[in-house]
Amino acid sequence: MRAVGTVPGVRRVRYTSPHPNDFSERVITAMAEVPTVCEHVHLPMQSGSSRMLKRMLRRYTREGYMECVDRIRRAIPGVSLTTDIIVGFPGETDDEFEETLSAVREVGFADAYTFIFSPRDGTPATRLPPEWAVPAEVASERLQRLVETVRSASRQRNLGLLGTRHEVLVEREAKRGESMLMARTRDFKTVLVPGDGSMLGQYLTVELTGTTGSTFTGSIVRERRPLPMAG
Repeated sequence: MRAVGTVPGVRRVRYTSPHPNDFSERVITAMAEVPTVCEHVHLPMQSGSSRMLKRMLRRYTREGYMECVDRIRRAIPGVSLTTDIIVGFPGETDDEFEETLSAVREVGFADAYTFIFSPRDGTPATRLPPEWAVPAEVASERLQRLVETVRSASRQRNLGLLGTRHEVLVEREAKRGESMLMARTRDFKTVLVPGDGSMLGQYLTVELTGTTGSTFTGSIVRERRPLPMAG
């Protein structure tokens, strides 16, 4: 990160999907000190239950994950955290799922990629006892509850950001809405702004004007320069 962050012309560096155990103090310090490193970390949690994490063969516990989150937030105030979470892993009990919900509330993720477990050939999970399988209807209900837990907390935080200004990078044309572009803030929030293809790749200042809960709409701020003083 320190090397890439000094390359001329590089304005943003995003460190994505690191394993929680890889977050040494050197890594966190580099993220905090290198100006081009964005204030966003995608930190896969998978489950909020230490028993489930062990069954998933993850090399960390709930406590270790939370300690990592705490160290990141102490070093990088205002950092945005996103994550990956799986529900319905073989053997997941109601209590273990509730541990995941409580971890989501405790961390306050900006967003999460959520999935129902599906077996993949060759993985250790396929060798778990068949009777451990979570019924599809149970897994679906858990996913629905998880998504609502993530989104309700994110929605409340995002409403508090309306009216604030942010630098965005225009990434592509929006899939919905004519003459709309999809842009991202440094902390990975999605903002839809009016414009055309000629603006792709540009950095803009926008004011957040609305939110659906996960995505923002924004207006482009065109700074007015003061008129020259009369001679």
